[in-house]
Amino acid sequence: MSGIAGVLKAKRTEFIHGVLDRISHRGDTPAKVITGGQATLGLIQLASIEKEERLLSEADGEQAVVLDGWFSNLDQLQKDVLPGQSAELMQTEVFLDLYRELGVRVFNVIEGEYALAVLDGSRIVLARDRLGIRPLYYGFREGVLIFASEMKALAGEVDRIREFPPGHYFIADQGLFPYEPFLPEPIRLNGALDSAQTLGRMLPRAAAERLDGNNLCGVWLSGGVDSSVVAALIRPYIDTLYTFSAGMEGGSDLEFARMVARHLGTKHYERIYTMRDVEHVIEKVVYMLESYDAPLVRSAISNYLVAELAAEHVPFVFSGEGGDELFAGYAYQKDYRGDVELTLSIQEAITALHNTALQRVDRSAAAHGTYAAVPFLHADIVRFALTIPAIWKIRGRKRLINGRCGGRWKELCRMRLSGGQKRNSGKVPAARSRSLTMRQQGI
Repeated sequence: MSGIAGVLKAKRTEFIHGVLDRISHRGDTPAKVITGGQATLGLIQLASIEKEERLLSEADGEQAVVLDGWFSNLDQLQKDVLPGQSAELMQTEVFLDLYRELGVRVFNVIEGEYALAVLDGSRIVLARDRLGIRPLYYGFREGVLIFASEMKALAGEVDRIREFPPGHYFIADQGLFPYEPFLPEPIRLNGALDSAQTLGRMLPRAAAERLDGNNLCGVWLSGGVDSSVVAALIRPYIDTLYTFSAGMEGGSDLEFARMVARHLGTKHYERIYTMRDVEHVIEKVVYMLESYDAPLVRSAISNYLVAELAAEHVPFVFSGEGGDELFAGYAYQKDYRGDVELTLSIQEAITALHNTALQRVDRSAAAHGTYAAVPFLHADIVRFALTIPAIWKIRGRKRLINGRCGGRWKELCRMRLSGGQKRNSGKVPAARSRSLTMRQQGI
């Protein structure tokens, strides 16, 4: 996670520094700004997680890229498109070389979670990943394009703030274009059980890929299936796995999270909050979330508090977001009778992720200077999930991942744990309600 900003105007270094100051919570290093012949780009980077430089400019200043995110298939693209190129290059360096070779066609083949801007001579190109995992907004002031990672960075600087649509790229002198459709290749599946077992083999790779040496990490553990599965998948790769939960006293989710933590032997922390805590923090949550949508704000309160707790212990967490959307996890979906109706419902839920669950996860993590990974939304997992017949995802009144095939999360946990691993004693150190101070702020 980083924060990016830019303006389609040269020599606006001081202006971009001011824009980045408003989203300084997205990084842990001083802001960096470069200016070319036609634009000024800036970055505030979470260098504790993203080790490589995310702002790169060529020596002549004619080409530059600023990136919030990472690419999951860059190694394969490098082999296919740039054979013989050094494997030691940074992602931004490889991306610029791919862009020179493929132009904007690169966005049809590159995968990952990203929001980026490319300065290409006299024009600028913006792009955002297909699901909108990384945020991006833009607007205009006296006809000049300005963009940034969060709306609050643009407030008062543009005439109207617009969300940059996921799965699109924008060429400043030509317009906005969608990526080629994300069509998964058909594969042969021998029933729901086979699809669940295949998923069980794929998810560990997707989760482990995000570790990349980040051994000090945790899981936002809600007590639900998705976050529990994610915790079980990464547990074998981590000596000490931290888990974090937040809720009100007596909540069933807290108890389920404790059960998972004991079973996996994690170092578990809780934030138990009251309605008074909610009253104290809600304005800050709305400011960081950048939304007044009531259901989203309600879910963001717990997310914000668990992110605050996690930030006291680790810089990097995993979240189970995306599981419900990919695998028909919402209660209303069990009432659909036809495959087509359910398929469209799943597609709508996936399409809405960028300004619902993903917005909540991004802003909650960013508010406390941490990064949240979402392994369910790895491109390979999404592609595979779309090949599974929708009706297989509902078993009676339960979803596939929560039914006979995938719901045996205890079995999955045991399978993923190394033999003889010491279990947690079950004692939970609780981070009880501590005072939360808040400045009156608005966007």
